[in-house]
Amino acid sequence: MERNINIILYKTTCPYTKKGISELGEEISKINGQHTTVNFITPCRIKHFSHAVLAVTKGNFIPFTLYDSEVIVIPDKVSVDVLLDIFIEYTHGRLSHYVKTITLGKREISVLQEILFEKSDSEISDLLNINIKTVSSHKDNIKKKISATSKIDVFYAFSIFTTKELALAAIAKKTLYFNDCIIPGNKRNASCCLQL
Repeated sequence: MERNINIILYKTTCPYTKKGISELGEEISKINGQHTTVNFITPCRIKHFSHAVLAVTKGNFIPFTLYDSEVIVIPDKVSVDVLLDIFIEYTHGRLSHYVKTITLGKREISVLQEILFEKSDSEISDLLNINIKTVSSHKDNIKKKISATSKIDVFYAFSIFTTKELALAAIAKKTLYFNDCIIPGNKRNASCCLQL
């Protein structure tokens, strides 16, 4: 059985990143004893996939996914061992323990959307009609959730998501589809499902 790893290289253009990821795919083939294909896709094609996609981007933060998303965001500075574990678990339809599943509140998402539009804290405060300290507090909460240290890391980490995806993350906790398995709650094949 062939395994596929669907990768988006987002906001990173280093040719060594792509080469290293391809080599990891070959390493996984040796480890699993099954052929593993790494598919590099463009962000605009993300909606054409019926299963999870790994997005590698710039920044310093932990690998994460939004609760209601099919995208796993991985910083390009993650260690090879962590990346290998994420890839291996991905090929088996599981979420690596290195990937944190996060949720964001409605106000956090409102602040985040403005950060993605490159607004300053004072502009966000004016737009959302909230105190600038409240903006700073929401921004800090978002950074803590992904262990980011700067606003630019937050920008890189979340810019792969559309405004609609961010809004959906705040509305309801739906079932996460991952490699054609339903996570959580798939009673038919519990071995490929995670309780998030």
